[in-house]
Amino acid sequence: MLTYVIRRLLVAIPTIFLLVVASFLMMHVAPGGPFTSERPLPPEVLANINAQYGLDQPLWKQLWDYFYNIVVHFDFGPSFVQKDRSVNDIIAQGFPISLTYGVLSFLAATAVGVGLGIAAAIRHNSWVDYLAVSMGIAAQALPNFIMGPILILTFTLWLGLLPGGGWNGGQWQYLIMPVIALSTSYMGSIARITRSSMLEVLNSNFIRTARAKGLSNSAIVWRHAMKPTLLPVISYLGPVFVYVLTGSVFVDLYFSTGGLGQSYVSSALTRDYAVLLGVTILYGALTVIVNLLTDLAYAWFDPKIRY
Repeated sequence: MLTYVIRRLLVAIPTIFLLVVASFLMMHVAPGGPFTSERPLPPEVLANINAQYGLDQPLWKQLWDYFYNIVVHFDFGPSFVQKDRSVNDIIAQGFPISLTYGVLSFLAATAVGVGLGIAAAIRHNSWVDYLAVSMGIAAQALPNFIMGPILILTFTLWLGLLPGGGWNGGQWQYLIMPVIALSTSYMGSIARITRSSMLEVLNSNFIRTARAKGLSNSAIVWRHAMKPTLLPVISYLGPVFVYVLTGSVFVDLYFSTGGLGQSYVSSALTRDYAVLLGVTILYGALTVIVNLLTDLAYAWFDPKIRY
């Protein structure tokens, strides 16, 4: 197992390095900049600003300084637009909010999706199966950028049951609609994968042997079928966790939660390349790390993967 972990780390670390380099170069290739506008600045003023932020240095020197600050000091530098604020401050303020309802959405999607998939497989071709499949299809047909306005119209404007936006310290009233909007589409995919995997396992020879020995259905499902059923589900849950965090951009905009998604969108509109680059690297590094953890979990469930 240790050798497998080392091999995966040797792949993950260069991947993050290439991500930083590619993101940095793409930001500098893009036209325009944070200090360009409809009314151009005088050349002397623009030169002083570029010197202040180190933008007058050669590209390789800027890349080296940026990478050095990230690796050694974990410092993404100052914001180009928001004065007296660093990228670290912006991430520290918005990321915990996005992470909070992102984790809750991931747990809700996993619990409900796996539960629906198992129920549909156990009661195959019954009304439970048809209901679970219908709910999964309906959830997949409503992505978060569609679910958000629907939830606000229904529970805020029509019924008046829940607040239409804000955070207010993460009170449960402000969490319900963002969690529903983020989790529904992934819930349907998890239910579909779990159902097909469970049906395949229940038709396996070792399950027939367990039934022939007289084991109860609950023992067959929970003691023998559950672990091999979850193998393809686990491989899908890693990317889902990242999708939930990156999908919070739309939720932040619709519900005004103050999460990192709002900073990401505003930095793109104002060309605040420092914030945009910092958030991109953060989400990219999270993607690599979560995929690494998913591979390790998959190897723990199925020892054959280690070889």
